[in-house]
Amino acid sequence: MTELKILSSDELKQIQSKSLEMAKYVIGFCKENEIKAFLFAGSMLGAVRDKGFIQWDDDIDIMLLAPDYDKFIKLWDKKANTDKYSLCIQTKSYNDHTLSGSIRDNNTTFITDSTVDLDVNQGLAIDFDVLHACPNSKIGQQLQLLCAAGCSLFKAGRVPARQSKTIKYISKILLSIFRSQGLRYLVWSTLYKLASLPDKHFERAKYVREFSMFPFITWLYPKKWFDDVVFIPFEDTKMPVPIGAKKYLKKRYNNYLELPSEEDRHPEHRIVFMDLETPYVKYRGKKYFVKGN
Repeated sequence: MTELKILSSDELKQIQSKSLEMAKYVIGFCKENEIKAFLFAGSMLGAVRDKGFIQWDDDIDIMLLAPDYDKFIKLWDKKANTDKYSLCIQTKSYNDHTLSGSIRDNNTTFITDSTVDLDVNQGLAIDFDVLHACPNSKIGQQLQLLCAAGCSLFKAGRVPARQSKTIKYISKILLSIFRSQGLRYLVWSTLYKLASLPDKHFERAKYVREFSMFPFITWLYPKKWFDDVVFIPFEDTKMPVPIGAKKYLKKRYNNYLELPSEEDRHPEHRIVFMDLETPYVKYRGKKYFVKGN
């Protein structure tokens, strides 16, 4: 079993500082290119409740609406500083088995237990996800959910943790049928295209959803919550949140102004090794992708 790193308070602050530096760059890039982006999940909660990072949080999450995501993908490699920051999304030749895309700092090393065996970019990441348009009919919404759930399974390529026995059992069967990476990519890309069909008429949609994990993949959000963004204080700067931020936070966290129990106050990532001053490529075969382990 891989031994996990216990973060000191100084190390957590280093992660937060580097993550904020990355977020400033990404949000700045989006503003310059008229791309709507905003903090999401715990990062949005931290901005609204704490005016910065949740004390124990070890990353920043960003969300894009589907049309803005398409523009972001097209422009990043053309206009961004790709020597320093890499765009990492699933392709036929690249899969880090995460459900979200990411921007990673090439000059850092941040290895987790889910990536330690993979020959992928191991830099510190800002995760970003996409809100897709939902069909307006109930049947269409259910069909989209089935495609999105299958998409998430084959993108991750592993039996999901923290799910019911039934979901784990079905996932195990499906993954055993589609074993090769090439076949899994074909299934994933096909299901993604089907689930994303409503994005062609994004402006007509009343609701949006994320193609992520349960239960969040089942939730529908009114699109009007994300029609515009506002910039609010976050640490030493201002970061964007959607105009419906408080409604979103109430749906996701219920009493979002209250702190969770002590046992739930911990960093999200299960870290194996980190060195925020050294490019990850220098640790290939030493700290990650160690053949024979």
